[in-house]
Amino acid sequence: MLIKNNCQVAILGATSHIAKGLIYNFLAEGDSRLHLFTMSPDKVKRFLLSIKEINGKNYILHEGYTKFMECTFDVVINCVGVGTSHKLQDNYTKYFTVTEEYDNLAINYLLNCSPNTLYISFSSGAVYGSEFSSPVEENSVNNIMVNHISKTSYYSIVRLNAEAKHRAFNNMKIVDLRIFSYFSRFADLTDGYFISEVLDCILNKKVLITDNVNIIRDYIHPEDLFSIINKCMDADKINTAFDVNSTKPIKKKEILDYFSLEYGLKYEMSRHLSNVSATGSKNIYCSNYMNAAGIGYKPVFSSMDALKEESKYILLI
Repeated sequence: MLIKNNCQVAILGATSHIAKGLIYNFLAEGDSRLHLFTMSPDKVKRFLLSIKEINGKNYILHEGYTKFMECTFDVVINCVGVGTSHKLQDNYTKYFTVTEEYDNLAINYLLNCSPNTLYISFSSGAVYGSEFSSPVEENSVNNIMVNHISKTSYYSIVRLNAEAKHRAFNNMKIVDLRIFSYFSRFADLTDGYFISEVLDCILNKKVLITDNVNIIRDYIHPEDLFSIINKCMDADKINTAFDVNSTKPIKKKEILDYFSLEYGLKYEMSRHLSNVSATGSKNIYCSNYMNAAGIGYKPVFSSMDALKEESKYILLI
C-alpha cells in the first residue's frame, strides 16, 4: 500500500453528503487521521455526535481554510459542492466560482507545499454533457454549442474544465472520480433528488407525484466509494479520471415497486410533469466505461443494494 496507516487525510467540504460517508468509513477503519475542513463547524460537530465520534482521537476539525496550507497531508479529498440546483436559486455562477476557489486551493497546496500528496477531486457524470439517452462509453463526446451556451451546460463545462486542468498538471498525483449518482444514510431529504423525494413521502405519508419516464440511475454504495478511494491511495504515480460504477444500475419503476411493497409508498404518475434537471436531461445516467478496474476497483453493491441497505437507517422501520 503506497499510503500506509496513520496517513493524514484532508477532507474539504466536510458537511457534504459524500464527505459524511467518507468520514464515517475512515473513522470506522481507524487507520487514518482526518483533517475536516468546513465553513460550518457546528454542522460537522452534530454529524460526529450522531455517529458517536466525539473524542477527536482520529480527527481534527478546522473552522475555515486558513490553516490548510500550514498542515501536512498525504491525501487531499475535495468534497466541496454548491448544493442542488434548487438550492442555488438560479445563481449558477457558484458552479464556477466555488469550484475554482477550492480546486485552486488544493492545487496550490501540491505546487507549493507537498508535490507528492494525492489529490482526489469529485467530478460528475455531467462531464460527458447535459443530455443522456444511453449509457456513456469510453469514446462518448460532450457536444457544447459554443455560440448558444445554455444554463443546462454550465455544470458540464465546469467539470470538463476542472478535469482538463488536472490532466495538464500531469506531473502531479490527481484523480477525478466521476459520480453519476450516490446514496447513503446521510442524504439530505430536502435536496430535490428523486430518491430523496421518495423517502420524504414515505416519512411524511405524502403521495409522490412523478412523471412516467422510467429513468435509469447508478447509485454508488458508500462502501464502494470508500473502496475506490483506497484503490487510488494504493496506486503509484496516477493522474487520471475514473467513472465510478455500481454492479448494476436501477430503473425508476424498480425503485417505486420496492418502496411501495416494503414501505407503503403511494405515488401517482403524471404525463405532463416536467422533471428536467438544471444540468440537463438525464434519462439514462450511468456509464459502461469500467476504467477503474485498471487500479483494482471492483464494486460489490448494486444500485438496489445501496438503496435497500442505506434507506433502512433513514426510515427506521
